[in-house]
Amino acid sequence: MSVYEHIYTIDYIDIDENNCLTTRNFIKYMQEIAGSHSNFVGYGLNDLIKVNMAWIILNWKVKIFNRPKCKDKIIIKTWVNKFDKIYSFREFEVYDESNNLIAIASSKWVLKNHSTKTIVRISPEIVDAYDCVNKCVFEDGLDKKVVIPDSFDSFFEYIIQRRDIDTNHHVNNLYYIDFAYEALPDEVFKNYLFKNVEVFYKKEIRCKEKIVCCYSFSCGQHIVVIKNEDLSEIHAVVRFEM
Repeated sequence: MSVYEHIYTIDYIDIDENNCLTTRNFIKYMQEIAGSHSNFVGYGLNDLIKVNMAWIILNWKVKIFNRPKCKDKIIIKTWVNKFDKIYSFREFEVYDESNNLIAIASSKWVLKNHSTKTIVRISPEIVDAYDCVNKCVFEDGLDKKVVIPDSFDSFFEYIIQRRDIDTNHHVNNLYYIDFAYEALPDEVFKNYLFKNVEVFYKKEIRCKEKIVCCYSFSCGQHIVVIKNEDLSEIHAVVRFEM
């Protein structure tokens, strides 16, 4: 199946104080349908566990046009745009019940071997199973490079808890977005509903590690760089923009 789609009903737990689906949970539903698509074609979580492998996300690029409310239904469509040796590029479109496009997203994934901790070259069998669709939702595609600010305005520290860990034995990609939101100043968090969000995952975070989320505002962008405790390594970069 080239384009895979599913209807979801927005849960109460996924909305914010204004009864709008949060950016984090937009991505949660996209992550869910990506997994369902992979299950359908035979390369989902349970299939890959048997061969000690897993899909790992590297990038998200999301643009939101409108936000559904609690108990609204949304239709998400997803497809793999292309494979490039070790990379898989997946696209998303989100529609409301009236068939209005309310969000788009692009993402980049790799297949990783749990035992060797190495990235695996994607086989021709996997490529054939997904039946790629030559369509990108962004004309310029995924950004290949992110600029790290020279200085930061504020910092948020956090120690990773057991609840943050997923089946890959490190922090689930959704929690990086939670960390970034906690790092935003109150006046930014309360007054801006961002339409554009990008996440660049650099290095996994494990249980009980301490992270420092470094916030900067530059060139109209609110940037959070998630670093390790001594600030020597970057775990992820999250970029918010109107």
